[in-house]
Amino acid sequence: MAEKYEASVAGMPLKGARGDKGLITSHFTNEIGNPIHIRVEETQDTGENAKTKKRSTFDAVHIVIEGPTSTSENTLTRQEAAELLRCLRQIF
Repeated sequence: MAEKYEASVAGMPLKGARGDKGLITSHFTNEIGNPIHIRVEETQDTGENAKTKKRSTFDAVHIVIEGPTSTSENTLTRQEAAELLRCLRQIF
């Protein structure tokens, strides 16, 4: 059974804390020869709590992955992004 892990954003830099202003890009050719562009940007977003319906503004991470035949785009809370990073580190 997989171990339970609580994602934490404690100690992670917030927007403006780095000289690159929270924008990271990567361009590469993937395993099947297609050019890929990745953009990851620190931002803020507004969302609604599913139970209370309370709206909140929160620090977020916006991710865009573009290739010649598809685009994937998602905005994650910082905690969701930290958990995704933890999962990816287990694979790589």
